[in-house]
Amino acid sequence: MVSAEFDDLQNDLLENIGIRDLLDSLDEAAFIIDNENRLVFYNTISPLILKTDIEEFISKEANLLSYFDSLFKERTIPSQVRDLASGYKISHIYEIKGENHYFECDKIDLHDGDPGEIKGKLYLTRDITKEIELEMALAMEVKIDGLSGLYNSKFFGEEIEKETAKCSRYGHDLSVLFIDINNFKFFNDMMGHKAGDDIIKFVSASIKNAIRNNVDTAYRYGGDEFTVILPNTTAKRSTIVANRILSNFQSGLEEILKGIFSAGNNYLNPDNSSLDLFGKDNKIGISIGISEYGEGKSANGIVVEADTAMYRAKKESDNHICIYE
Repeated sequence: MVSAEFDDLQNDLLENIGIRDLLDSLDEAAFIIDNENRLVFYNTISPLILKTDIEEFISKEANLLSYFDSLFKERTIPSQVRDLASGYKISHIYEIKGENHYFECDKIDLHDGDPGEIKGKLYLTRDITKEIELEMALAMEVKIDGLSGLYNSKFFGEEIEKETAKCSRYGHDLSVLFIDINNFKFFNDMMGHKAGDDIIKFVSASIKNAIRNNVDTAYRYGGDEFTVILPNTTAKRSTIVANRILSNFQSGLEEILKGIFSAGNNYLNPDNSSLDLFGKDNKIGISIGISEYGEGKSANGIVVEADTAMYRAKKESDNHICIYE
């Protein structure tokens, strides 16, 4: 039960300011909080937006309502959301029925007559989850290679520059893997592009399943070449990831090749269908070169070193890992 004193305060704020009807006509949530941080008013659509009963919080401290508890706490907005080009000012992330929702919130001081005397604060809040998710999807589409599902080479260029700058500034470790499919051109020419695409997808999966989620990032550098950025990782330690990639590749290769050959005319170039693709000189494999950041190294220098190490690995074996020396 709201006290008579509080009821008078509520009427004072709303009637003197003359905004009750205006706020109830909005399609965004509106709340008024007094100088003692008590919830004075909410408009009609607010419970629908927050999907919660708000009436029980009237006259109580606003942060008892979980929405305001979330709003008042300083929490870091993830960079992939914060840096979107739309210009949305995400105030906070609030969970509704187990799912994160993104909100944009404006705070306005409310005056009664004398502009120098603040009677309360008006919060106007919009659920912009659909807009943010759409923009995130579009932004991701620009960064993703359509065939492999990995990030593309353009995004790799941006990220390796950022990571190298961090290393230069803070002294962090950084390693880069450069991966190439051995004899891919021969395989692609003889078996057809559909078979080649299947090998690209298979290698991409071998890489993706070997790296750390939300830490390492994998890219299709171009054609049958791939790169991986390993933050806070030395070259020696990155061999763990490289060996995991190699293991994933070797353990799944026979099955993927069986699928390709069993597809028959869906894959085979009829002029070369009798060619022995399992011969030593034509064997499908991967070579991995590794380089690491060192003082004064540029982003391009690290990539060139990893590429050089990869070619050295390719000369030594069908499936080999080499660290740049």
